[in-house]
Amino acid sequence: MRLFLLLMSLLAFVPHKYYVSTTDMYYKPEKQQLQLVVRVFTDDFSRALSKYVDASITLDPDSKTVDDIDSSISKYFEEHFIIYGLSEDSYFTFVGREYKQDQTYLYASFDNVPKTTVLEWSNAFLIGTFPEQKNIVTLITSTDKKSFLHTKEVNFAQFNF
Repeated sequence: MRLFLLLMSLLAFVPHKYYVSTTDMYYKPEKQQLQLVVRVFTDDFSRALSKYVDASITLDPDSKTVDDIDSSISKYFEEHFIIYGLSEDSYFTFVGREYKQDQTYLYASFDNVPKTTVLEWSNAFLIGTFPEQKNIVTLITSTDKKSFLHTKEVNFAQFNF
């Protein structure tokens, strides 16, 4: 019994980190828009963003100007959250971010998105920094709600309307 209690107390101090992000993706065909809300842990995102720009970035409190950080986040977002099959008229907009406790909420949209019968995307947020990262994307339409899991091994999702 003592050995069990000793092992349990030692295991309580072993770090065990989970790498998970969640994204709500709202398909709004009447606005020709995909709206995204991505929630990531601030310390993990700081590390991934620093690696991406090859410079130290701290979030909450920010170590650089708002414009510099927003520009880096926008570029990171565009390269790591990809919507396939969009027309040349479609475009990405980084709307902003906010900090809530230990998470960063990122707001973005893909605009001028024509009505479609199939939506395909990949979400590689943080996977380059944390290979065990898991990204959960929930697609919300006017008639449906479905979740998808993105990992290093499986990083593609498709939804048929």
